Amino acid sequence: MKSKNYQKPRVGIRHWGSASWLWGLRSAQGITIQFFINREVGRLAIATGESFFTAASRKLPGLVLFWLVSAALLYIWPGWATAIGTTLTEFFGFGNYLLWAWLSLGLVLVFTFTGKIAYRVLERTLKIIVPIFFVLLVAISFQTLKWGHIVSAIQGIINIGWLPENIDLAVFIGATVFAGAGGLLNLCVSLWYRDKGIGMGYYAGHITNPITGKTQAVSTTGYTFVINKDNMARWRQWMKFLLIDQGVIFWFLGTITLILLSLNAYAILTPKGLVPEGLQIAVVQAHIFGEYWGVAGYKLFLAMAFLMLFSVMWTVIDAFTRIVTDIIYVNSRQGPHAKRFGVFKNISAHRLYYGLITGFVLISALLIPLKQPLIFLTISSVLGAVVMVIYIPILIYVNNTQLPKPIRPGLITNIMLTSGFLFYALFTTLLIIAQFK
Repeated sequence: MKSKNYQKPRVGIRHWGSASWLWGLRSAQGITIQFFINREVGRLAIATGESFFTAASRKLPGLVLFWLVSAALLYIWPGWATAIGTTLTEFFGFGNYLLWAWLSLGLVLVFTFTGKIAYRVLERTLKIIVPIFFVLLVAISFQTLKWGHIVSAIQGIINIGWLPENIDLAVFIGATVFAGAGGLLNLCVSLWYRDKGIGMGYYAGHITNPITGKTQAVSTTGYTFVINKDNMARWRQWMKFLLIDQGVIFWFLGTITLILLSLNAYAILTPKGLVPEGLQIAVVQAHIFGEYWGVAGYKLFLAMAFLMLFSVMWTVIDAFTRIVTDIIYVNSRQGPHAKRFGVFKNISAHRLYYGLITGFVLISALLIPLKQPLIFLTISSVLGAVVMVIYIPILIYVNNTQLPKPIRPGLITNIMLTSGFLFYALFTTLLIIAQFK
């Protein structure tokens, strides 16, 4: 899969000054809509201890196979590892991208198998990596950005409705739609919160390392709580945590990060007339940054790029593995697909997760030397938008009909989710049209 975090700076380089009205629209709408999606997925998990996939399959069991196939098509290609390999080759000055890509994948397995509880290892590591990355990004931005870059961006935002003739619409729309997370990654919020033990997820159990940790039962169905004064006070505390987690960390920091990454790419590359493709964007920026700030600046930029890419890669690998584990584990034990998934009935969620993540890393390692087929790129870019068009209405329905009335989403949330459905449906249509032109 082509790295979307490389797509976005590329769009910023080509069209920031002329078409940043759409970039502004993307930042304002795309990531804001995903904030509401994440919050509602989190609401469901906190209220019931169930994942979105379990709740959705109860109403639409036919989508179970669709979720599995979509997850494989969206996330199996190791684009992040390839990008990391390219970055580390430049950073260390020896080896090749294959060596460093394989080592980065191996590092994911080392971290995963080190801790007793899978989610806590991921969370604690990212609590170190992400702040360091953000501080480096801000420091680089102070050195790179000038007032003129901000003015240029504002002028582009004011120029609403106009698109340059030579714009790559497919890439531009892809970067617009997938601000933040996108695809199935938003739905994994329910699995992360459940493993974190927030709300009713406390009773659902979590995935533990079958080698170093004490395993515990993982529930296949959710729980409810009595609506009374004390429980509603607890509920408000849970929702406050959800607001801070998704509002500050995901929405605010995510928006600032995307804007700074794109502005830096525009500020560094545009004066030299450079528009590097794909994986070379960070490398070329690092070289130019090094021209002004020496070897330290060059290494600093590459270190920042590595931290960003590794944190995203690990998150994607973990999300894919959790999604597949949850779907197989639950549907092998109940529902109309129990016979189809019966071979997994006696395998615990813990062994499924750790077995799948090992298999995922090994398959990714085998795919790295291969060139991603163009048709695969097309399918994954379109599918990422399609799954969102499908699951947003399901999320609206489940949260407004299956949860007790006092804890259902409010009017503003429902309006935002409906707007999100229309937003992604529009861009999905445009993306499909662009692919067949």
